[in-house]
Amino acid sequence: MAKWILPVVIMAILGRAPTTELTKECKITENKMGNGDQLMCSNVTTYFFRKYTVSLDKTYLISCGNCTLPTIDENTFPFENNHVNILYLVKSQIRMLKKSAFSRFSSLRVLVLRHNNIDNVDSKSFSSIKRLIQLDLSHNNIKIVINDLFSELEVLDILDLNRNNIFYLQPQAFNGLINLKYLYLNDNSLSKLEDKTFRYLINLKILHIQNNNILEIHPLAFVNLKNLNFLYLNNNSINYLVQYNFQPLSSLVDLQLRFNKIQEIQTSSFNGLKSLRNLLLRDNELKSIKRYGFVGLNSLEILDLANNSFQNFSLDVVTDDMNKLSILWLGKNFINNLTIDYKSDLHKSLHYLDLSDNNLSIVNYKLLHNKFPSMKEIYFSNNSLGCDIMVNMYNFFKKENITVCYTEDCKRNSTTHFMTRICKEESLRENNNDITTEYTIKGSTISLRSNWTIFMILFSFNFLECT
Repeated sequence: MAKWILPVVIMAILGRAPTTELTKECKITENKMGNGDQLMCSNVTTYFFRKYTVSLDKTYLISCGNCTLPTIDENTFPFENNHVNILYLVKSQIRMLKKSAFSRFSSLRVLVLRHNNIDNVDSKSFSSIKRLIQLDLSHNNIKIVINDLFSELEVLDILDLNRNNIFYLQPQAFNGLINLKYLYLNDNSLSKLEDKTFRYLINLKILHIQNNNILEIHPLAFVNLKNLNFLYLNNNSINYLVQYNFQPLSSLVDLQLRFNKIQEIQTSSFNGLKSLRNLLLRDNELKSIKRYGFVGLNSLEILDLANNSFQNFSLDVVTDDMNKLSILWLGKNFINNLTIDYKSDLHKSLHYLDLSDNNLSIVNYKLLHNKFPSMKEIYFSNNSLGCDIMVNMYNFFKKENITVCYTEDCKRNSTTHFMTRICKEESLRENNNDITTEYTIKGSTISLRSNWTIFMILFSFNFLECT
């Protein structure tokens, strides 16, 4: 008789009130928000859940962290008539999800399975949890997303597949996810986005596919994503965009292609993106933009082309038809020749132009102002501009109430001190000793041995100290 006493006592305890301690590793606690009770477990095994039933009629959340649950099937959690909404199985050594693995949780709304070792998932693993709105499978070892895996999750809103080893999405991988809004595929091993990969995701709003190995995007990869607003493809290996690659994305607002290997913008690469406001192409290998490369971007407000490999750059290429472009970043390139067509139309929306960290030695700043009359700030730090053009340009734009930055912090004192230093260094290199001039810029007196041209340039700068 004695050997039966302990199991009977344990069973009695497990079936008792919600505030009772089940074991040293499991407790039922009352949620102060009034949603019900929580079953909080750690360091337990599959044996615990299968051997001892617990009344969960008032429990809305089950959490098991650092547990040992290598396989989840329909008998892992023998909890009848429960109303559990949230199930957290984190860092629990799960490797396999079998058919109807969560069939006892018909009321489940959130399922979190991150930080496990899942590499085997049956196509019917999630078939019994049709009310699920959030599924987190991140930080696992899934390699292939098989056909119809989520086909019965029609109300799913968020699907997180970040940090797996996914290298292939089968053609029907996202079948059934007609209400999905957020899809995360970051930090996987995808090398190509196949034909019509996302065609079932008709209500998708945000798509993250960053930190993969994507080399190629099929021309029809984004078919049916007419409601997508945000697409993030940063940190891949994309080196080529075909014409109309993004044409189906008529509602896209933000497109990020940073840290890829794109070398050229092809004609009509972004045609169809009529709602796009932000386009980030920095940190690529761009050297040229074909004519009409940015055609169709009539709503674009921010264009980031920084840290590429441009040498000759025409502002007309990126401002034609971009009537709303406000910010243009061209810093950290190799631009030594910046051109503007004097016959081109006025562009009244551009307010900020970044040309810092280039090789510019001359700028047609009067034509620049003429074609972009609404300019507010221009950045020229770390270029090869000489004393004469810097001073003349500074004075010209100052009269037009436009801020010109020759230093990274763009402070006025820094700018004037920088010009003083450059002018002094330049004058000292002059071999003509005909004229020695003392000149004060913002309280700094410098002696200049220079030709008459530099003297007149500095003379034109004589109001800086008082203003």
